Order: sequence, then C-alpha cells, then structure tokens
Amino acid sequence: MVMLAGAGGVAGLARLAMFLQGQGHVRLATLPRLCPGVPSHHPACRGAAVGQNGKILHRSLTRVALCAALTQQGRMLAPYHTDLSGNMRTFSDLNGTSTKMSQVEISLEELRMKLERLGSLKLNDINQAVKALEQCLEELSDADCLQLLQFCSKMTEEEYRPCGSLIHRVWRLTTDRPNGNVNEEHLELYLRLCLSVESTSISERDIFEQLEKHSIEPSAKVFEVLMMALGQRGHLDGALRVLTRMKDRGVAVREATFAALILAYGAENDWESVEGVLDTMRSVQMSQSEVTFGALAIVCSAQGQVLRVRQVVTQAWQRGVALSSTQLEAVLFALIRNGHAGDSYENIDFVLQLVEESGMKADISWLALHLIHCGRVKEAVHLVLSLPFLRTNNHLYSNAAIYLREIVHTRTAPSVVVDVCRRLQEEGINQFSLQVALEQALRERWEELAWVLLRAMKDAGLPLREHYFWPLLHLKAIAQEPVQLLECVQLMLQLAVTPSLVTLRDHVIPGLSLSQPCLTLQMLQNTGLSATAAATPLLIVLVKNNMMEQAISFVQKTKVPISVGDTLGTLAPAWHSHPKSIISLLALLMHHGREPSSKNMDDWGGQFLLSLAATRAGLAVHLIRPLFQELKKHGIGVSEDSADLLVNQLNQPLQKEVKDNLSLVLQPAVEQPSQQSISEQLNQQHYSTLPHPRNMKESELEGHLEELRAKGLNTRGSLRRLLLLRASRNDTAGVLELMRSACKDKQQLSAGMLSSVLMAYINNGNAEAAMDIYSLLGTKYPSFKVDSYKVVDLCTLLIQSGRAAEASEILLEYFIKSDGKSVNTRQILRNCRNLLLASASTSNPQETDKLFSLLLQGGLVEADTVTLGVLVKSRLNRGDLAGAIETARKMQQQYSRLPMRRELLIHLINHHHGNKETESVASYQLLQDMMEVIADVKGLLLAQHDLLFAYLEAGQPAEARTVLRNLARSLDHRQLTRQLQYYVKTENEEAVLHLLTASRGMPNADRQAMYECLLNIYHVKSEGEKGLSLWTSMQEEGLTPTPSFLTNLAALLAVCKIKIPFQI
Repeated sequence: MVMLAGAGGVAGLARLAMFLQGQGHVRLATLPRLCPGVPSHHPACRGAAVGQNGKILHRSLTRVALCAALTQQGRMLAPYHTDLSGNMRTFSDLNGTSTKMSQVEISLEELRMKLERLGSLKLNDINQAVKALEQCLEELSDADCLQLLQFCSKMTEEEYRPCGSLIHRVWRLTTDRPNGNVNEEHLELYLRLCLSVESTSISERDIFEQLEKHSIEPSAKVFEVLMMALGQRGHLDGALRVLTRMKDRGVAVREATFAALILAYGAENDWESVEGVLDTMRSVQMSQSEVTFGALAIVCSAQGQVLRVRQVVTQAWQRGVALSSTQLEAVLFALIRNGHAGDSYENIDFVLQLVEESGMKADISWLALHLIHCGRVKEAVHLVLSLPFLRTNNHLYSNAAIYLREIVHTRTAPSVVVDVCRRLQEEGINQFSLQVALEQALRERWEELAWVLLRAMKDAGLPLREHYFWPLLHLKAIAQEPVQLLECVQLMLQLAVTPSLVTLRDHVIPGLSLSQPCLTLQMLQNTGLSATAAATPLLIVLVKNNMMEQAISFVQKTKVPISVGDTLGTLAPAWHSHPKSIISLLALLMHHGREPSSKNMDDWGGQFLLSLAATRAGLAVHLIRPLFQELKKHGIGVSEDSADLLVNQLNQPLQKEVKDNLSLVLQPAVEQPSQQSISEQLNQQHYSTLPHPRNMKESELEGHLEELRAKGLNTRGSLRRLLLLRASRNDTAGVLELMRSACKDKQQLSAGMLSSVLMAYINNGNAEAAMDIYSLLGTKYPSFKVDSYKVVDLCTLLIQSGRAAEASEILLEYFIKSDGKSVNTRQILRNCRNLLLASASTSNPQETDKLFSLLLQGGLVEADTVTLGVLVKSRLNRGDLAGAIETARKMQQQYSRLPMRRELLIHLINHHHGNKETESVASYQLLQDMMEVIADVKGLLLAQHDLLFAYLEAGQPAEARTVLRNLARSLDHRQLTRQLQYYVKTENEEAVLHLLTASRGMPNADRQAMYECLLNIYHVKSEGEKGLSLWTSMQEEGLTPTPSFLTNLAALLAVCKIKIPFQI
C-alpha cells in the first residue's frame, strides 16, 4: 500500500463507515473491461493507440477505469447507440403520413443520415439540431429526447472540443418540456455524458429534483455514475450527499463509490481522508481494484507527485492489477492540466516512460487535442513532437495542421501561436505551419493574430501573397469601417506588399466613400500608395457604380496618369447604360495622354469596339451608326486591323451595318493593337522547377552555392545574392566568411559586387562595415567609380553616426576623382537633401553650409528654394532666429530665392507670443525684420497674406483677425482658396478652424468655402460626428448649406453609420 499521511477520521468517512455497518455486507462488483474505443476517421490521429483489428482508437480521457466500474463487461454506452437507425421512427410512424415531416423529425433525421454516411457526428451538427429543437419544445417526445442524447454520446466519442455546455442544453430540452416524462434511461445516459465530457454544470440537487418530480427509483448504476461525475470535478459535499441518499435507499457500495470519494478528497488535497477511504475499504474486506488504483494514481498525478504515481502503478502490478492505457492517459492528463509538467517537461517524459514500461500505448494525438482546449498548448506540442508519423509526413501542408487549427480556435496568445509554428518548422514537421495558422485565423476572423502571423512570415523570409490580405480587407469593407480599412492598406505596405489593381478595385475602394473621388484618392495616398496606382482602380469603381458624373469630373481634375487599357473592360459593359458619358470618358482618357507611351496607345477606339462586341449585350444594328457618330464627334479613330477583326466577329446584318458606317471612324494612320494570343504568350514563358536565387532563403542559397561549386559551375550570381542577404541582416561575420571562401576558391569579388554590399550595409545603418567595404574598394579597385548616390548616402550615414569630418573628406575626395563630370541632379536630389538635413540636425550650421558648397561645386545640387531652406533650418534647429533671417536675406541676394519664409514667420510668432513682456520688444522686432524682407521681395500685399496664414498655423486667431481686418477688400480670394485646398491636402483642421474664428462677422470672408473645406478634411478622416457639427454650426450662424455640401455630408454620415438629420 502506498503510505499516505495519517489515518482520517473525518465526518464523511464516519458516514461511509456507518453506511457500511448498516448494510452488514458489501456486494463486490466484478471488474469489467474497458469499452473498446471508436475508430477515428481523422487523419491527425495516426499513431494513436491501436485497438481491435488494428484500428486506431480514440477515447475520451475521462472514460478511465472509473467509468468501467459502472458497466458490466464493457456495456458502457453500447445499449444506447449501437443501433440508432433501428430506434429511428419512420416518417409514417411519426406523423401518420409519408409526406410531411415536422421540425423535430427533420432535425433528428439529418443527424441520423450524417451518422450513417460519415460514421460520426460533430459538435456543430448537434448544436444546429439543438437550436432548431429549442424552438419546438412542445413537439419533443420522450423518445426524441432519448435519441438526441444517444446522438450526443456518439458525438462525444470523437469530439475533442469542449461540449459540456451543449450537453447541458440537451438536458434542459429534456427536462423543460411541458408534459414531458424523464425516465431512468434518460437520466443515466445524461450522467454518463457528463462524466465523459467532464461537465461543470452537473448538480446533485437538480438530479434529485428530477428523481422526485418524475417518481424515478434510481438503480445503483445511476448513483455510481453521479458519484463519479461529482468526484471527478472535486465536488466533495455533493458526493457525500449522494452517499447519504444511497444509504437511505439501501444501495450497495462498490469500487466506483470508493474511487469517486478518492477523487473528491484528492481534489481537496485531503490526503488523510484519502487514506481513510482506503482503510474503510480494507475494513470491509474489499481489495483495491483497477478502478481504485487508477483513481489514486490520478490524485497523485494531479498533485504533481510523480514518484507516488510510480509507487501506485508498481503496487498495482504487485497485486496483479494492470492499469489500462486509458487510465495512464488520464494520469498524464491530470498531471499536465494541473500544471505539473515540469520546467523542461521532465514529468511528462517520466509518465510517458511509465506508460511504455507498462506495455501500453497512449493515444498521444487525442491527449494533445484535449490539452490544447485546456490551455496547455506548449505541453501539447511537446507531446505531439513524440508522434512518429509526423516525421514521415513532413512534406505535407496538412501535417500536424489539426493541432495548429485547434490552437488558433482556442484563442491562444498570438506570441505562443508564432512560437509553436516556428517550433514545428525547426523540427522539420511542417514548413507551412505559419500559413496553416494564418488560414485558420482568417477563417476564425481573428484579425489580431492574422497580422501577427503575417509579420512573422515576413520576418521568416516567406513570400506574402496579396490574397492573404483579402479577407482582412473584406471584413473592414463589409463592416463599413473606412478608417480601419485604410489602416490595413498601410500595414500591407509596411510588409512590403503593394496592393495591385485587382486588390484596390475589388477589396479596398468599394469600402470607401466615393462621393468626392479626389478626396478618396487623397485618402489612398495618405496610406502610402502612389496616386498612379490608385487612380485607375478608383475610376473603374466609379464607372461600375454608375457614377458617371463623378468619373468624368475626376478625370478632368486629376493630373495622375490613368491606364486606358485597364479601364476598357469596365467601360465597354457600361456603354449600354451610359452611351454618351462612356464615349466622353474614353475621349478624355485618350486625348489627355494619360496612358504611358506604348506601341498601340492610339488605337484604344478599336480595342473599345472589340471589347464592346465581346460583352454579353453585344452590338445591335440600330446602335452602330449612333455609336460611330459619337466616336467621330470625340475624335476617336479605329485602325484597319481592328476594323477587320470587328467585322469578322459579327454576324452578317451587323457586318453590313459596320461596313456602311466604317468611314466615320476608320483612320488608317492609327496603329493596330497587338494580336498576340494568351496561349502564344504562355508558350514563350519558360518555367523552372527550381526557384530563382532571388526567391531563395539563406539556407537554400547556401545549399545552391555548394551545389554549383561541386559541379564546377558559375557561382557569381548566387554568391552576390548571398552576400547582399547577409549584409542586409548586418551579418558582418557571414559576409567576411563568404569573401574568404571566395578568395580560397580563387574567385575574385568584382567591384560591382562589393559596391552592392556597400549599399546593403548603408541601407541597414551599419556605418563601420560600410566604411570597411568602401576602403576595400578604394584599395583593390582604385580606378572604380562608386555611384554618386552611394557616396552621398554613405556620407549621410556617417553624419548620423557623428562622423561629419569623415563625411566631408569622402565627399571632397569623390569630387576630385570625378574630375568635373556632370551628374543628373534630378536623380540624386533627394539623396543630397537627406544629407543636408542630417547635417542640419546633428552638426553646426557652418558644417551644413560647407557641405552645401561642396555639393553645389560638385554639380550634385542646384540652388532651389527647398535645398536652400535646409540652410535656414539648420539655424532654426538651434534657436538662432536672427541668424535664420540673415541667412534667408543672403539667399535672396545671392540666388534670388527666399526659402522658408512662412515657416520663419511661424517660428517668430511662436517666439514672440511665448516670451515674457521684457523680451517681447526684441521678438517683435525680429518679426518686423522678416516682414520687411518678404515685402522687399514679394510686395507688401503678399507679405500680409503670409502673415495671415502664419498666424493661423501658429494658433493665433485673434492676431489673424487683425490682419484680416487690415486687408479688408484687398484680400485675395484666389490665394485664400489655394491655401484652403492646401489645408485639405495636409489635413490641417486647426488652421481652418482658426480661420473660421478669425473671420466671424467679416463680410469679405467666404465662410461657406471654409465650411466645405472642413467637411472635406473630415471626409478624408472619416469623422462623421465632426462633419455633423458643421451642419449644426451653419444653422446657428444662419448660413444655408449648399446642395453639394449637404450631398457630401450625407455621404460622410452614411459611411460613418450616423443618421442623416436632413433631406437632400
């Protein structure tokens, strides 16, 4: 006997002793065999325990030998589900007819058919049936409820997801029926289900109420199952109350009763009472059996006492009792669920070894799935890794996929999900684990995890496809959340995935407000998209939505290139609904040169006609002449080849009509469209079974490089790619190793290759490594000229690292070597400005002036307003306002440019209003000096307008009102309109609000335009509440909103799901 602390004398044990003495005898139950498991059809269960006939067995973990004590020779649930089809009533039996079925019959028949065809039932199958049956309680008969419980028992045999709440709902269906009768068969089956699924909702009071309500005289089996269910959950008081009821009814105590008490006391960590139960068994001459040994092992395991578990198992062997594999699984499950797996999972390995020594095979797959749903994900993964079949199927996408899907389904922390995926990759089990988890996260609509997985895939170097993001975009679009939708686009761009035309056309733009296309384009640009990429899909969506007026206005206003070829597929089907508008739009696209130069850009008219003929509606005879006249009116011609193709595609009446009117549009000078078929294009493509080196990971590149070396092939391309990859990750040691191995192989690294490595280090901010490569280039290839932008970027990195002197020396040396060769300043302008900005931020103004002089003398920059503004900014960064004004004056005198005049005014205004009274005179004088500089160059009127806008942007509406009053009728409304448009573009809401405050009551101010400007800003930000407040303010002010204002406001409110309080 395992020695436990003390010998208990608690009240519960006294009650048990009195009960046994009152009976005078105890009927010993024959120890039954465990019921055989049900073969699993799930592919993830390979490698589980093998049962009869070599079939794979899956058993509920709680169906341990404790449950076996409740049955006779494996009868556990067999009487209730062995022949469900035999218990199913025929349609004519149910209704008296063979034609009409009730909802109850339909639901149960569907379950029966699924069970017959698939061999199992899922949680969702029962859940759908219960939902339907809850609506028709009065129609449920006793047999229907019994059959539903039987279906539940079939479901629990293979269902690993928690289903206790569903079982409780089924029981409510059974007991809440009006005029329903619950018998012992219902009750026993429900209790067995509660035991099987470890239900937490079971209550002995509820069971006793049902016994009394329906006058049920329970058998010993019912009491035993109830005791086991309560003991399993640690409900000691409930178990003792059941024991008292058993005594009152004269029910004999068997091993299962003692096992239930052992479990209940063990849950309370009451070892004395556990020992007392064992003493009581000995006092009534009842030997420990498999069921009590199993219960004792589970209690020890739940407390983390693995050595005691071994003692219990050893003692059982010595008594000739062997614990079954199901009992040992329950021991392992209790150990892990209660948090005793060990820091390195040594306790798990200990119990697994114990199982192996006992000659049993644990169902690890089933156990892991249950642990996942108990929140023990890491422990479950440790178990899964021991499954041998996972190593043999590691080439499959679905390998171990079920575990990943269940981990995601249980809402495990995203960081843990990523760690599990990486572990599976490192172990070589599933290289697609991140993709599998992402697929399930998208199916579960768990957006947070989906983004975490996408970032993990990016960090792992896995390719990110556009369609991975479509579900995320779709969720935001259908939820009408434009702000979050645009945030998704931003995140895509951060992951280096640029949305294509298809993504923007089908998944992004339809979820945005389209009432003002130019503002919609600005919203898309704010995410980081280029205007060129967004304009074409935006126009396509406008045409698809029959917003022809907005589409034409958009094309007229925007200067962004739009692809005519991409729009033809939308223009042609829309022509039948808007014939004149579509032709006008096509003419606008063609005649404004919006298509990039290509061979066939002039024959869009012919391609439009071919697309039109291919549409479902096609062409009609009576439409040919009006169409051709409209094309001629807008100067749209058709090439001869396009005309021939069009005629050949039409029937005879249409051919005649086209030929009769072809002279209206035929222009032989127009170039014909390309006729290369798709199949010909595909035939020209060559596909390789091996990925290109640019698509390989580092490990793949290393292997590919070794293979090329072994075969004596050219390794230069792969070596270059691997060098760049390691340099981009700041792996300096890896780069040096490659360079040494190349020298050992007598393979010289070219100057171009070293130059590329230099740029990789620069982009990654590794100044020391970049300087080493630059010095190596100068030593090894003295005549090689590094690209000017690389030199400038290297100098920028050095200045950011506090090495300004080195940067100046490198730049000067580079100009000496260049020997006055001209450079295209447009291509390097941004790089030079970044260099000057870095100097302005970290160095003194004199160093910045010196760098500018070097760049100007070297011909890399021109003295434009933006570049000269950096010199002013270098003074502003150090608070030298007087020096900044003086620098601006010198720039005007020397280069006829006055940079940063408004920015200077804003700084001076902030300085003036932020100073004390004693300093206000000096600060005001600086402001006057700057105004004089602007007035001398631009004139007094422009200077006053600059001051007005500076006051607005500095947050000084009172001062701005004074300037407005001084301007009076001299206010330039065109300049004010341009400034308002600029505020919309920069979304400067505060400046417009200050302008509204400053201009209140002034007759020379167009307040209607200011309100519309604010509305446009709120439209871009999707702030409906603020937009609605504008309408209220206009009402209070007595301004009548224009129809266009109301239309745009209504569109904004609709997008933000706000009720529209007015009629348009």
